[in-house]
Amino acid sequence: MVRNTREPSFAQDEEIVLYSQGGFKHPFGSGWKLGHHYLTNKRLLFFQPSGTVYETPLCNITNVAVEKHKFVLATKDVICLTYRHVRTGRPVKVWIVMGDLGTWRKKLSELILIDEQAVDKVAKGLDLSCSEILWYLWEHRHAPIDELAQLVDAPNHMDVLLKIKGVVNPVAERAIGSPILSFERSRVDYETGERVLFSWWLAGRKQAEERKDEPLVDVFDEGEYLTVVMELAGVQEKDIGLDVERDKLTVSVDTPAREYHERIALPTLVSTDGFTTRYNNNILEVRLRKGNGSR
Repeated sequence: MVRNTREPSFAQDEEIVLYSQGGFKHPFGSGWKLGHHYLTNKRLLFFQPSGTVYETPLCNITNVAVEKHKFVLATKDVICLTYRHVRTGRPVKVWIVMGDLGTWRKKLSELILIDEQAVDKVAKGLDLSCSEILWYLWEHRHAPIDELAQLVDAPNHMDVLLKIKGVVNPVAERAIGSPILSFERSRVDYETGERVLFSWWLAGRKQAEERKDEPLVDVFDEGEYLTVVMELAGVQEKDIGLDVERDKLTVSVDTPAREYHERIALPTLVSTDGFTTRYNNNILEVRLRKGNGSR
């Protein structure tokens, strides 16, 4: 497919994962808008020659489903996407349609946060063997089909496939809005770095994956000063906000590509106006002059 010659602006470390021409519809809009969908490693956005119509950080996507809607002159399958508004936190629902809808739905479903509460919600609608499969994958992240067959004492692999495709995923679609298990020919285990072949996985992100991306923070006592050093990748220095209080430092970022807020407790009191900052190679360093007293 020929890519759009006019594109939105992308951050230096932002990579395009999927691109497609298609349509976009907002519940308060007048109808379908035609343009270009971009899925990057940081956000989902819909772009027209006049500019970006809609975008949301990937971490804010909470639900992906397929619905039938009238598009142009026909009724088609479209993706119904629910995400948290960056500023209000309220759920927002939009509809998108493109040529390769199956690929887009699969990729977007992988972005939904799957936590223990979501797994429990699905498991309550399953029989014992299906529930065992689901909880096993929650604990172990992935497993080949023969391992799952042995787990539930299934007579053959087809029995496991029927449980997953005919029971677990349909129940998940009703309970949380999207399938919860997916088969991957090849996928990297985020905890071990191992490439795993031909296995079943939870379809979305687990909480451990989000924790992995949390910035590392260290506080150093340097006599008259405290120095706070933290890893803060994927942002520009101009987008970093700092708020210094006597006993805490708040670091925040609020951009279309990333939303972050961290409050760091300080071991001693500091001056609220005696600090300097430096940001280089994704490392933020804040040097604070100590005040009188201690916490």
